Amino acid sequence: MFYLQKKLKEYGNISVGIVGSGIMGTSLFTLLSQNENFYPIVFSSRNKVTLKAAIDSANIDKGDYAFTDDLEEARSLLKEKKYIATTNNLIASTLVDCIVDCTGDTEAGTRLSISAIENNVDIVSLNVEMDATVGPILKVMADKKGIIYSGTKGDEPGAIVEIYEFAKNCGFEILVLGKGKNNELNNYATPDSLRDSANKRGISPRMLTSFVDGTNTMIELNAVCNALGFIPDIRGCHFVDTSPKKIADDYKLKEDGGILNSYGVVDFATGIAPGVFAVVKPKSNIIDKEMKYLSMGEGPNYTIYRPYHLTSIETIISIIKAVVLRDASIAPMGEPYAETVAVAKRDIKKGEKLDSIGGEMIFGTLETKKDQLEGNHVPIGIVTEGACAKRDVKKGSLVTYDDISLNEDSEIVKLRKIQDKYFKK
Repeated sequence: MFYLQKKLKEYGNISVGIVGSGIMGTSLFTLLSQNENFYPIVFSSRNKVTLKAAIDSANIDKGDYAFTDDLEEARSLLKEKKYIATTNNLIASTLVDCIVDCTGDTEAGTRLSISAIENNVDIVSLNVEMDATVGPILKVMADKKGIIYSGTKGDEPGAIVEIYEFAKNCGFEILVLGKGKNNELNNYATPDSLRDSANKRGISPRMLTSFVDGTNTMIELNAVCNALGFIPDIRGCHFVDTSPKKIADDYKLKEDGGILNSYGVVDFATGIAPGVFAVVKPKSNIIDKEMKYLSMGEGPNYTIYRPYHLTSIETIISIIKAVVLRDASIAPMGEPYAETVAVAKRDIKKGEKLDSIGGEMIFGTLETKKDQLEGNHVPIGIVTEGACAKRDVKKGSLVTYDDISLNEDSEIVKLRKIQDKYFKK
């Protein structure tokens, strides 16, 4: 019992760098600052105002933290056992045991991850947008240095992997993995159309847009595919309306009266948020009989359902697993199995500068790696500032490499080229 806590006490204090002062970074900083086993902590953000507000919300005494962007000064402050606030992400990715990326920014996340790997710092990332795009090569780079590259338990991909591991350890065949969707689905939503709603919820319009237009869901399922070798059954998934008791019945093969072409797939649904699920099948009649006896359904397929995920609150467990147990909560298993590719939200004219995830011009949809390669489709995570349309692109069209020029100075674009070349071997 209490294995993680025992191992943590044996290990001693874990020093953590947190980057991003939004709700995830702020809540994680508060949680860790209340735990005696996590110290010192470097808290970094490009926004000094939200950074100070986040530290104040954790009730840290003003004498216990200091602000600096100087790396050497930061080293001295750590010796004085001070919390460090900074806008210099290099400090957060250099002077600690583990960095936690709470930015959600693909470019910033790539820079952070590369810096952490170079400095032998373990990585726990909430930046699933980056992971779905260049996570496979970052995992390769981290493995070569002997450090841990991991996603987090509390986000849906990590929660799905937790269910998968549970079902696998119990001897089930896993047929379908998925998650609930918290928001409506409107692929053509824009920040302007959602601004009022975003302001009421206290999040940025771009973030809410990435949820509503489906990009975030596709990216999260993409991370699951790359970690477990599953794929979408169709481009964009089926997206059904279900309930916890109906999941196994709704996700059946077509030949059995369902919607699926095959098993080993991911999907998402309304009616079960904020939960995640696995559809499983016993491998013997006696286990099937016991599942019926345990009121798990009528079979032959059954649902393992978790009705919640606690995002950054569960990240503390992923930090312990990474640093103390040298284990990832979720990470790519090798080459990509799926890609989240860009689709035009509106007609895009030749010469127009493109925006990125959560913007007004493109949304992401999930497809197999095979389909991405055959269609020459552009992963949405590498469409960063500086990308430009080389020709007209019609609304609803999948964006190809022939359609746009990318920002070749972007770190994630550079790393993605390395990834593509590496996995062509």
